[in-house]
Amino acid sequence: MKRRFAVTVLALALTAGSAMTSMAAGFAGTGKGVKYQWGSGQYCTNNWVSYKNHWFYFGYDQLMKTGWIQKDGDWYFASDTGELQSGLLKINGNVYYMDSNSCKLRTGDITVRGETYHFTENGTTNGSPYVYTEWNSNGTIRRGTKFGVR
Repeated sequence: MKRRFAVTVLALALTAGSAMTSMAAGFAGTGKGVKYQWGSGQYCTNNWVSYKNHWFYFGYDQLMKTGWIQKDGDWYFASDTGELQSGLLKINGNVYYMDSNSCKLRTGDITVRGETYHFTENGTTNGSPYVYTEWNSNGTIRRGTKFGVR
């Protein structure tokens, strides 16, 4: 009887231990979109993920966001691959400047290639700097060069 009890306890301990093993972290495609699964098995919710020097945002629904993203009062823009973009961006015909360190939308007077431009939350005024890559507001590329996940 004692032996059977010991074997049962050992089997339960091994089962519990195997259930607690960590899972591989990474992107997971679903029918609704892309999610990011942490090593614990939980999905990223309302948070940022840094992957190979690129930033991605996952909303309350745990899905990767593209296009315009508003978080904590700041605006960001993510391509159709989910990567946050920085620098000069042409979106729906307007030119915006996203900070190269934080990827946040910047407004005010900003010097680009030796010229100072005035950026508003609606893009630049007349005389916008030239941008080769043009995006749609949902994060899809309209024309130019597309940069994928590296």
